[in-house]
Amino acid sequence: MFRSILAAAAALTLITAPTAMAAPGVASKAVAEMPAGTYGIDMTHASLVAKVGHMGFSNYAMRFNKMDARFTFDPANPTAAKVTATVDPASVDTGSASFDEKLKGPTWLNTAKFPTISFASTALVMTGANTGKMTGDLTFLGVTKPVTLDVTWNGVGAGMMPETRTGFSATGAIKRTDFGFGTYVPVISDVVDLILEIEFTKK
Repeated sequence: MFRSILAAAAALTLITAPTAMAAPGVASKAVAEMPAGTYGIDMTHASLVAKVGHMGFSNYAMRFNKMDARFTFDPANPTAAKVTATVDPASVDTGSASFDEKLKGPTWLNTAKFPTISFASTALVMTGANTGKMTGDLTFLGVTKPVTLDVTWNGVGAGMMPETRTGFSATGAIKRTDFGFGTYVPVISDVVDLILEIEFTKK
């Protein structure tokens, strides 16, 4: 009888034991181990910051809080990866609500007339095992120009769900006047630096 109770308890333990899961976090930085497929942005862990020189006194930073992005990837042909992204310029956040409203106006971001900033990649050149230069078409204030971003792939692994998760860091720069946006140049710098930190999950 006692042995039967022990056997039943052991069986119950096996049935109810949690399935082993990969530890969350980056598991690999080898491009060949990145699963093929489509990845979508995780806005909880994504940021786009723009910095602009202000009269020589500072490099003023602002954040855009609403954006969407996705990319397709094949480890057999990583340079064929395609990225598309959109940003809502009305989500600009400087920490000052009154200044944010001013920036949305026609002299600045003109969000009523141009409610979307978009990017579509056209080429990716690998510069290292985990780095590359991504060129794409940026549409801003109704003008489309090529822009190149320096991209670092931070690796792939399991999230907390556990979903397949990956992340990138990227930097670049644009000239405002290339897009017909010359307000207060050169008192406020023509060059705008872009800093992106974005995590994606596999769909």
